[in-house]
Amino acid sequence: MSESIMNVESTVIDGSFTQPLESTRLPQTSNWSPNNTTIRSSKTIPCVTKSEQQLYKLYAQALADSEVTQDWSSWVEMMAINCQKCCSEAEISHPIAFRTGRQTQLSRNIRMLQVERDSWLLWNRARDTLNNIRQDLPEVIPGSSDRLIVEHHLINDPQLRMAKAVQGWLQAIKLDERYQADLKMAMTKLEPKRIYWEKTCHFLKSSYNANLPNPYITCLDFDATHKQKRRLCDTDEQEENDLLQIVFSLLRVGEYSKAKSICKSTGYHWLAALLSANELYHDENYYCSEASDITYPVEGNQKRIQWIESMYELSMDMRLKLYERAIYGLLCGRIEALIPVCKTYVDYLWAYTSCYIEQEIHYILMRAHEHELTDIEKHRVLSDHGLENHQLKMPSIFDEILAGCPTHIRDEAVLPFNAIQKYLILADYDRLFHSILSFLHTNSESNGSLLRFASHICLFLYEQNHSEKFNQNTFIEILTTYIHHLIELEFKDLVCYYISKLPPNDQSTIMAKFLDTLSNRQDKEFYLKQGFTYKIDIDTSLLILAGNQRRDQTFDKENNEEIISTNSKCLNENDHKQLEALKLLTTFLSTQTIDALRFANLICRYFLNDAKYEGIRISLSYFPHDIDVHIIEANNRQQSEDDIREFKAFGAYIAALEAIQRWLVDITNVHQTLPDNENRQIEMSILRHKYIPMLACNLFRIFDLVKHEQETFRLIVFLSDSRKQQLYT
Repeated sequence: MSESIMNVESTVIDGSFTQPLESTRLPQTSNWSPNNTTIRSSKTIPCVTKSEQQLYKLYAQALADSEVTQDWSSWVEMMAINCQKCCSEAEISHPIAFRTGRQTQLSRNIRMLQVERDSWLLWNRARDTLNNIRQDLPEVIPGSSDRLIVEHHLINDPQLRMAKAVQGWLQAIKLDERYQADLKMAMTKLEPKRIYWEKTCHFLKSSYNANLPNPYITCLDFDATHKQKRRLCDTDEQEENDLLQIVFSLLRVGEYSKAKSICKSTGYHWLAALLSANELYHDENYYCSEASDITYPVEGNQKRIQWIESMYELSMDMRLKLYERAIYGLLCGRIEALIPVCKTYVDYLWAYTSCYIEQEIHYILMRAHEHELTDIEKHRVLSDHGLENHQLKMPSIFDEILAGCPTHIRDEAVLPFNAIQKYLILADYDRLFHSILSFLHTNSESNGSLLRFASHICLFLYEQNHSEKFNQNTFIEILTTYIHHLIELEFKDLVCYYISKLPPNDQSTIMAKFLDTLSNRQDKEFYLKQGFTYKIDIDTSLLILAGNQRRDQTFDKENNEEIISTNSKCLNENDHKQLEALKLLTTFLSTQTIDALRFANLICRYFLNDAKYEGIRISLSYFPHDIDVHIIEANNRQQSEDDIREFKAFGAYIAALEAIQRWLVDITNVHQTLPDNENRQIEMSILRHKYIPMLACNLFRIFDLVKHEQETFRLIVFLSDSRKQQLYT
């Protein structure tokens, strides 16, 4: 892990967006930031530590900051830093789970955090490599520098630059705390020596003086065991095996200098020289001014092409030890020699990527020096059946791995994060989005690390105008899934921010669903205000919310008995939700008063049909008593006349009911004690008999105007049977 990533601390600023707004109709601003929020969650969250919970907020804050500065490279780096910090805190807080894996779920969560961190490091390193191209390279003077030849080629070959970034990333993530500890432990077995095979040399000296039979080699050539077909002393044999494995482990994490140093300290100078022979030739003296008195040492191997060809043959010499062949295979780019020592999918990817880089560099130099080489030297690489037609290519590496690896490696290769990393490396954003969506569909349990990383990578690509490279609907579905994940975890203060990242046409639908999950009106009002600051169309959101609240209603056409009753039925839970939605509409709608009025009419029709008169009364109370066409927006006045008449009709109906209850029907026994009670009862009865025919006459008139013959016939039948007497009494 790079020191900058390991050491940088991320500052967390806690605040709270709890200041009440003076008005619900504020000028829209973009000053609000996730940094001004405290994640308010009453739910027990299955995260490793509190720091992981804070990670959701830090991701949002880093994204918001980058929108202001437009410094997206720093955003990617900050995401990696935040994730690394969270990983470190988790590893420190839960050392037993981290080191032993005994707490299964906890250790799994820590591992997912590490993979999430590693994925950010990949994206950060890849972007740096692709974007930061050296532009000040001098022109290559013939015969002066293989290094400059390769660097010039890198400028025009983004595929090779990406491969080098991936190689560096795979080396960095391997060098974790555990790997370093294992290496340190292994190196304690090696003792500093002036010469290798010390015990064998000591025996040779003793046997020469004592004339003893000798089963061991008789010279110190590094290939003496093969030439003489004799063995080393057992101790030397074991020490050499240990050294080769340690050297390979150091090369696996890019520590070439340490590998050469340990070879020299244990007497294996030939192996240190062999590692140095892989370096690219460069003579700086060609590029100095004539007035310079400094003479620079020549670097690298001028005969690297011939040396690579020798390594290519040695790497598959089965007489050599396993890790010796692997070292040679790494240096010359022969994948067959590396595969036997690969234990994980990441090892396979590193091996294939490293071999691709070595093969590509070798091919570049062969082409550059083609006129200097003999036909024999050129044959393996440049012939019709040579390396040119069989060398690895970056896009095909992943297919090569799947085609030739064991089952457990193949299973590891198709894990979600590995697949996402693959498409990031290949810059195949369309397949990246589809793979993310596929994982979200096939996994019933939401994976916080996967969702966090995938959603923010998608947001990054979307913000960077890469949307032409993928389906926008896929992006919407991924981000919507993340928003639902935040809602599920009750990270409410982050929801509106991410809703604002959706295309405008999709924001209102998701905002309405979010509001529907909130249990009380105070929360709804709070997040409506927050949504307003993010320029979410809360008018449309409220109308969708209101429409959702009536989705389960049915209009009963046979409800004749209830509609003529003066007794109001009780409101149920869904009725109260509709009234709450209407209250929000009348409170927050900035320009759509007519829509609130139409929603009120709609629910009042249902309330009237179900004899829920209290619901109508509450609905009426949310509007001005003297509402008329002049308070409606100018462009809606003409079409709103019928809506206002309907609304006022509900008020008149309720007033009529209350009048009947107060006037035509006694509700107390006060009048029974009065002297004129008998005459009063006779007069009230006569009025009731007159009132019903008058009402029927009005109904006849209405039905005739609207040509509803069936309703006219039903009214005649109703008035002519015994139910008429029920109404009178």
